[in-house]
Amino acid sequence: MNIAIDGTIIKGEITGTGFYIANLINGLAKIDDLNNYYIFGDKEFLDKYLKISKKNIKIVNMKFRSRVVRVLWEYFIFPFNLKKLRIDVVHSPNYITPLFKLGFKIILTVHDLTFLLFPEKHATTKRLLFSKMIPIFIKLSDKIIAVSENTKKDMLKFFNISKNKISVTYEGYPDYYNCSINENEAKKILKKYGIEKNFILYIGMIEPRKNIISILRAFKVLDEEIELDLVIVGRKGWYYNEIEQFMINSEKMKIKNNIIFTGYIPEEELKYFYKSAYVFVYPSLYEGFGLPPLQAMACGTPVITSNISSLPEVVGDAAIKINPENLDELVDSIRLIYNDEDYRDVLSQKGLERSKLFDLEIIAKKTLDIYKSVQ
Repeated sequence: MNIAIDGTIIKGEITGTGFYIANLINGLAKIDDLNNYYIFGDKEFLDKYLKISKKNIKIVNMKFRSRVVRVLWEYFIFPFNLKKLRIDVVHSPNYITPLFKLGFKIILTVHDLTFLLFPEKHATTKRLLFSKMIPIFIKLSDKIIAVSENTKKDMLKFFNISKNKISVTYEGYPDYYNCSINENEAKKILKKYGIEKNFILYIGMIEPRKNIISILRAFKVLDEEIELDLVIVGRKGWYYNEIEQFMINSEKMKIKNNIIFTGYIPEEELKYFYKSAYVFVYPSLYEGFGLPPLQAMACGTPVITSNISSLPEVVGDAAIKINPENLDELVDSIRLIYNDEDYRDVLSQKGLERSKLFDLEIIAKKTLDIYKSVQ
């Protein structure tokens, strides 16, 4: 087969979907020498995130001046590129597919439906575009990959679609999260961001759906009981005002432990944060999958996360699961891990075992089976 993967969103500082695409391609490179792959995207950034040197995987260099130009290309020009290369299957891993077919099959990945579930949290243009176009993409697709059973459930709720058209294939993570780290190198990197003692960690976009304000409030409650800093890693998203106001109030209240916002961290440094953290907290209000808790488990870091949406699918019984809207549960969970070293070790070991279920080669094999199923 000739398989094309749209990697055009991999550019600059990538986040969830970008990692999904890069991880998938790296996984496919490990298991498949028979099929030919054409990866469309900006070669400068694809070379950064794809650790591949194989003859059957080629990068088709595509640069775009803006997101609008990229989307229009995906709609109208991409099909002709695919026909020229005699592509059998194209995988559109970021919601958007070509608007017509020229002899190829389409696999579409849907990560979540936040634009329908939380419309107020999205820009008006994105919300309107997705609500109008996603039904068209679904109809055009020969098979749909949902990254969790929860996402599949949401799709069946909102769209007139056969459940047999949707395959659930979880996300995976790079195996370097399983590797040990150099302690001196870790201290050096953390110090660069002002981190010099044990800490509670959050990694992800800073936006209301991630419920970071609850992490901050729990940290304030526990301030006198613990000797841990709080480290928030990620880019600022929308509605940041509430967090800014909390930080202003915290300065007046003189919280003794530090709250450190690092901003975006390059992926090559993330493992030092995960592996050095005392506990990872992720009380998100909704996730299509939830990659950060998985990466934390792969690093052996105890995880506290939500008991809703897809997160229980990811962590199983290897993490503490809480009601994300119950502040007391979050406070009690952090306190339990802080005061019970044996329990912390148990969670660490369970997380390591759980993470093996999401090995990149396993995820890639399931995805390749989906490609084959439409031929």
